[in-house]
Amino acid sequence: MITFRERCHHLWTIYLPGVIVAVGLFSIHTLVIYQTAKFLASGAPDLTDLLGRGVAEPVMIIVSFLILFITHLAEAAVWAGLFMRSGQFKDFGECMYFAGTSLTALGYGDLVLQPPWRGLGPIMATNGILMFGCSTAFLFVVIQHAWSI
Repeated sequence: MITFRERCHHLWTIYLPGVIVAVGLFSIHTLVIYQTAKFLASGAPDLTDLLGRGVAEPVMIIVSFLILFITHLAEAAVWAGLFMRSGQFKDFGECMYFAGTSLTALGYGDLVLQPPWRGLGPIMATNGILMFGCSTAFLFVVIQHAWSI
C-alpha cells in the first residue's frame, strides 16, 4: 500500500514535471504553428509571384507539413529524453517508440511505464491528441488558403 508521503513524493517528482513538459511542449507547438502561419502569410504572395499559383500552393502545404512533422518528432524526443533519464526503458529507441505510440494514442501496450510513472501515459496521450488536432486544423486552414489564392 502506498503511503500519503509516497503519493506526495510521486506528485512532485513525476506528475508535476510531466504536466510541465506537456504544457511546455503544447506552448512551443502553438508558437510553431503561429510562426509558420505568419511566415506563410507574409511569403505567400511573393512565392506565388515567383513560382506561379500552381506550384506555390503545393509548396506551402508541403512546407507546413514538414515543419509540423519535424515538430511532432522533436516533441516525442523530449518525452523520450524524460523517460530515458528516468531509466524507464533500456535505450533511447525504446523511449522514442513508447513516446510515439503514446502521443498518437496508438498505445500498443508492448512497452509500458513502471509504476508510479504509468500515470504519465494518459497525460502524454491527451497532450498528443491536442497537438495533432491543432496541427490537423492548421493544415486544413493552409489547404483552404492555398485553394483560395
